Order: sequence, then structure tokens, then C-alpha cells
Amino acid sequence: MLDKLKKLKAVVKGRDFFYNITINIKAEKLGNKSEGWWIYPDIIKDKKPIVFSFGLGENISFDMSIMQKYNAKVYGFDPTPKALKYVKSIDTGDNFILQEYAVSNSDEHITFNLPENENHVSGSILDINSTKTITVEAKRIQAILQELNIKSNEIDILKMDIEGAEYNVIEDMLNCQIFPKQVLIEYHHFFDTISNEQTKENILLLLKNNYELFYIEAYNYSFIRNDLI
Repeated sequence: MLDKLKKLKAVVKGRDFFYNITINIKAEKLGNKSEGWWIYPDIIKDKKPIVFSFGLGENISFDMSIMQKYNAKVYGFDPTPKALKYVKSIDTGDNFILQEYAVSNSDEHITFNLPENENHVSGSILDINSTKTITVEAKRIQAILQELNIKSNEIDILKMDIEGAEYNVIEDMLNCQIFPKQVLIEYHHFFDTISNEQTKENILLLLKNNYELFYIEAYNYSFIRNDLI
């Protein structure tokens, strides 16, 4: 009930909207209550899935959970200093491969705006009224696949929490004909600089590229390719 009230308040304030899922399938949440993600487990339970996890922050409960339960191989991406310090302090095991750079829609070095609040972690390429910046390396998903010697059809789950950069990255990924089996995205239309319409357009882009939307929780949206169900 509290989550529904929170959602309604965000909608009233224009910081969120209601959207219907396009398919009903049995989903499973992995990770802790506040930072977990919903997946469709049936297509990964009999294999060693490959997971790309963009944006780690100081909570990798999803990554740890999918490694422990499904023996997944997780590639974790985050260039943020606090996130890197946190992840390196944990015994993640051999199935977790840390990549210390960001994902973008171009291969370049970019300015990362760090949060003013010391209690926050994640940096963003967007203008978040920050006076703290760092320069980080960023790569397109296409370049990342080539570097890691992974084929595009081998990505079982792509999870993305990248503070507003998801819109351009998803568009670039689809333009490159890269179609992960499941795509999990936190959208950031609660940012002042991002509109509800931008998120709706991005959702529609995925649907037009043969994805189905099977779960929504807060700002997290879970998609699956419709040829897999």
C-alpha cells in the first residue's frame, strides 16, 4: 500500500506515470527489497547466464543473488570512485568481473557529475547541479562486446541504472542490432531534466524492437524478447 501511495503522489506531481505491462509471465525478484530487480527465470535456470550490470553504486545485492542462485557470470560496470571502493571491499567471487568504465552511446572520455550529498554515490553525465566532477572513460555496448569477446546474442540479462544516460544508450544498442534476452532499466524521469515523455518513447522503442514489458516496480522496468516466451 505504501508503494502504491508513493507512486500516486509521484504521478500527481508529474514525476511519474502509469503504464501497463504488455505480457503476464512468472517473474522473480533477485536482490534486496529496495534494490532488487525482477527477471524471468525460466530461460536462465538451465544454463550459466551472462549478465551485464551497468551502474553498481553501493548495492550489488542483485548481482550477488543471481550469481549465487543461477551461477551467473556478471560483468559489472561503474567508474564512480565510491562504487569502486565498495565493490572492491566485497568478496564477489570469480563469477564477478569488474569493469571500471561507464557505458555511453559513444566511445570517449566524459565528464561525470558527482552528487553534492556525501551520502549519495552515483555520478551522472547529466547536469545535476554538481560542483564535483571527474573525467571517466566511456564505451558503447558494441565496443564492450568486442573487447570482452562476447557475442550480442550471448547477453542473457542487461541491467541498467545509469542516472539518466539510459535513453541514448538503449537507442544506440538497438541501432546496433544488439538485443539482450532481458533488459532491466531504471528510468530517471524523476530528474528535473528528463520528462515522462522521454521514458514513454524509450519504452515504445523497445516494444517496437520485439520486446515485451513484463514488470514495473517504481522506476524499474523489466523487458524480455518476445521470441523467448
